Amino acid sequence: MKKVTIWKFTATLAFLCTLGACSNSSSPDDEDDYGSSTNPTSATSTKSSAKSSTKSSASNANTAACEALKEVLAVPSNFNIEKDADSDTSWTLSWDYTRNDNRPEEGFEIQVLDMETESPEWEYEGNSNADVTFYKLKGSKKSGKYYRVVAVDKCAKSKESNRMQIKSNGYGDNDDSKDKTDVPTDVAIARIAPSVWELSWKFADTKDDPNRKFVIQTSKLKDFKWTGIKKPLDGNVRHYYIEGRDMIETYFRLAVVNSGDTSAFTEAVQLTPDIAYRDYMALDVPVPTPKVTLTYTESIDRDNDPETKEKTYLTAAASYTITDKFISKYIVESEYTDTVYYEARWFTSLEHYNYYKGSCEGKKKSEKCDSCYWVESIPYQEPSISKRFSVYDDFVDAAKKTHVYEDCYSRAEDGLELAICLESHVRDICGYYVQLRIVWKDNVNGKGKGATDWSEWTQPYNVGDISGIDVLCAQ
Repeated sequence: MKKVTIWKFTATLAFLCTLGACSNSSSPDDEDDYGSSTNPTSATSTKSSAKSSTKSSASNANTAACEALKEVLAVPSNFNIEKDADSDTSWTLSWDYTRNDNRPEEGFEIQVLDMETESPEWEYEGNSNADVTFYKLKGSKKSGKYYRVVAVDKCAKSKESNRMQIKSNGYGDNDDSKDKTDVPTDVAIARIAPSVWELSWKFADTKDDPNRKFVIQTSKLKDFKWTGIKKPLDGNVRHYYIEGRDMIETYFRLAVVNSGDTSAFTEAVQLTPDIAYRDYMALDVPVPTPKVTLTYTESIDRDNDPETKEKTYLTAAASYTITDKFISKYIVESEYTDTVYYEARWFTSLEHYNYYKGSCEGKKKSEKCDSCYWVESIPYQEPSISKRFSVYDDFVDAAKKTHVYEDCYSRAEDGLELAICLESHVRDICGYYVQLRIVWKDNVNGKGKGATDWSEWTQPYNVGDISGIDVLCAQ
């Protein structure tokens, strides 16, 4: 620590006076400068007006002087708390300070943090004069509180020193004769559902201790108005679940409490939208087979002879099979999962698959459905996506079905090996494209009300790549 001499202190005061920063600390005018002035009476209004004008000029000069300063206040270091030997209610707070000669301190401010309050924040405890690098702290109910010190002048405060806590036994937490409380480490956040995250940490002492608790605090702004969760966590716990998308952008930090002694808090971590899922719960893009398989599911045997091949087909199904990047069983079995399934999106125009003109609803059965799409859901238990086309689909009346059946039969030509009796919009399937993805909804807000997340879509696949589709498209 640099020794400060009387002549240097005098020179410092002279320097500050040239900046307009000197005044009598007991003067009422100085109190007015800090916002404690009162309204003047009419009898003294002229005098007060002149006085106010003088003060305003002095205040402006002080502001200009502060803005002109290029040097910063030095930061106190090696802050220490030592319990006085002959008292349980008295401590000596001390620190080192190497003065910046171009920006000398005018004093020091001691600050206190009480974690037992509802919204803990650093508050003023006391002060000492320039070059006085210790402070006598007295009083009861000091245990558990944190202390630190800053250098001050009329313009600003320095950065804070290290912080120290008074433990329940009355000693500072730097006392080597006492066991020092460890701080949780490796604090991290991972996403485990569309609106659920897991805060996890490690702690050096792995032994169970019924007197140990973990305290978690949250803040929307870092280091500002920290609020603790309602109930501390048991000492054998190493994770905490964060639920709800309203928690995005929130900061989290934690400390450990051992038999009443609270450790320092960890560095804050923030929950952001960029936090990824755990590897085994990732929503990967499903991988389907490179081609689609066409099967005919219902047909008419025209001559009722099973040995001949004369058939007219009434229905057909086109299928994609997912071969990789399935829905994870950890998602399916998660306590936070409401529903999870595959989704297929069908397009009538590849050109517009990334910017749709609208839904194909009401247009699927016409030839005017250009650059539109529709979406279908497929349960996760069936990672085979089938699209069925049937001439019967719109007929529930048995008489109409019979009429369609007979009409298809009569349209078949004798000797034709294969005939397709499907409407024109179905035969146009050759120009369709399809994409697949995984959809996951959680149950945080109740059944059917949770947040939803999706994987990316696959690249669009052309239905014209179906094996045997040329037979259908040629009709």
